Amino acid sequence: MKSWSIAALCMVLAASTAFAQGQRIPAKDGDVVVIGSSAQVRVVRRGDATVRAVFNPAQHWLLILADYAAPNGASDGGVDVTYTFQELAGEWPMGERWQGKAAIEEYSVAGEIGPSGLGLVLPNGLVQLFDSRGEKLFRDASAVSVLSARGTSRGGGGGQSFDAAERMQVAQAMRNAEIRAGLPPGVRSSFSSAIGMSIEEISPPSGQAPVPSGSAPVRVGGNIRTPRKLQDAPGILPDDARQAGVRGVVILEITIAPDGTVKDAKILRSIPLLDQAALDTVRQWRYEPTQLNGVPVPVIMTVTVNFL
Repeated sequence: MKSWSIAALCMVLAASTAFAQGQRIPAKDGDVVVIGSSAQVRVVRRGDATVRAVFNPAQHWLLILADYAAPNGASDGGVDVTYTFQELAGEWPMGERWQGKAAIEEYSVAGEIGPSGLGLVLPNGLVQLFDSRGEKLFRDASAVSVLSARGTSRGGGGGQSFDAAERMQVAQAMRNAEIRAGLPPGVRSSFSSAIGMSIEEISPPSGQAPVPSGSAPVRVGGNIRTPRKLQDAPGILPDDARQAGVRGVVILEITIAPDGTVKDAKILRSIPLLDQAALDTVRQWRYEPTQLNGVPVPVIMTVTVNFL
């Protein structure tokens, strides 16, 4: 993946935790920006790119494929970065398919992992897309359209052609939308940005958990609490995924045996180059056994593995 042009980096400094107006400081190549430990600093990284946008109004997701221009302005035709926005709300102004030249602004806060939103300077003006954090920090009054998403992800394109990257990303976006539609609201709302999301358990909303029948596993929720993890293992990024610039969060459903071991796991949200590593990771986890009426029982719950 091509590196960002440092000369295109803009930093907006805030004077307080409320993000006061501050100064807008264009950094040049070779500059060193020193940020105090208590300073909250908004960062806008800008790059010129060839962009393809694919919008699915039925499932409310938007896919952005970007081939960033080199410092000399040339593009190689391969996709460098992909952005996906799920459960999108707002008016996307470019139709179901659009491709052309655009400037991309990636919004983030210094010290935090992952972007808080994206700006696209398109032929008709600035379009901004935000997660739950970004809008209050980066909304621009000049934007022609502002959209919000309940799930966002950023991944590498591996230098694939636009058509090849689109096929893979569209298939994943459709699968994720179908999974979201079938999940309870408490789980669906936990689908946050794939960048910066830590390894964590996602539990369904409160309610009465079913009473087990024989050895059938029960699902975490209600009076069945999330079991305490006794042995953890981090997600290790595979070499082929690292070389392709692929990062993100894999979501799985695991079954924990009465002795606390993970006896089964299946993928709910797939990132093909990371799926096997995610399965290998959760099978190393160990939990405190869950008891119901004094008897150890198997349980099912949804978990995530983050690959940075």
